[in-house]
Amino acid sequence: MSVRSSEEEKSRRFIVAEGVEGYVIKERYNKLIGRRELEVLIDHMFKGTPKRSEVREAIAKLYGVNIDLVIVKRILSEYGWGKSRAKVYIYDNIERLKAFEPKHILRRHGLDKG
Repeated sequence: MSVRSSEEEKSRRFIVAEGVEGYVIKERYNKLIGRRELEVLIDHMFKGTPKRSEVREAIAKLYGVNIDLVIVKRILSEYGWGKSRAKVYIYDNIERLKAFEPKHILRRHGLDKG
């Protein structure tokens, strides 16, 4: 059992909106594709599921990257618990993002106007 330092714990926690917190619970870097793959737990008790755009903005701020490189693949809410799990990708560059993400995901994030 490992003990995390308080600084490490803070770096993995972020604010999505007022009363809505997120925690990065799993992170790995995929060298082949050129992206960071995150599993995020969002605590939104007594509030609705946060918008994709809010999660993108919070993750971009946490990692210090351009919001256009952040893709929220999915947000799954647990009914009645006020918690959601999100799968988030942070790409190294926009060319890799457009090469690997389907058109409907690009449209959903405002990156493809087609």
